[in-house]
Amino acid sequence: MLRINKIRAAKLAGLITALVMLVSGVAYAALQSQQVKLTGNTIQTASANLMISTDGINYNSTQPGYSFSGIVPGGPAVPTGGQKIYIKNTGNAAVVLKMFVNSIPTNPDSVDFSKVSVVITPIGGGTTQTVSLQTLISTQSTGGITLSTPLSLAASSSAGYSISISMATDAVNGSSATIGSVDFVFTGIAATP
Repeated sequence: MLRINKIRAAKLAGLITALVMLVSGVAYAALQSQQVKLTGNTIQTASANLMISTDGINYNSTQPGYSFSGIVPGGPAVPTGGQKIYIKNTGNAAVVLKMFVNSIPTNPDSVDFSKVSVVITPIGGGTTQTVSLQTLISTQSTGGITLSTPLSLAASSSAGYSISISMATDAVNGSSATIGSVDFVFTGIAATP
């Protein structure tokens, strides 16, 4: 008889548990609010956009390049003081500036691109970077080299640079050499805060 009471007690406990779950479930449903909605949302990124200028006034997406002439292999970078360019961030996000050459330049005189140096000097002060023409060509696939000054270019601001070129003594074999169709490309990668 004690055994039957234990079975009945277990059944009764199960029944009470089921009733409690049923009642609390019904009570929960009865106390649940109606749905409210936030509709028509738009998700949009910040914009990253650069313009380039050779005078710091007239900006466009492209500018004609310079002729870097009179370079003496083994001598100083030419021209003295460099050719000026200005990059303006017309987007609304700060960007990290990168630079590369987007195609292999013409090279009828077989100049060793790894021995041609592009010297990039920030006009407002900062670290001068010297990088080989070969590096600028080969880093296109990875987005280019990062310009160290400024660390990031704020929205609606600009940065100026002087570019000059030098060659190692053994970059050329012969009495003269020309490299053509060198396109310096600048891009901005959105900087995370």
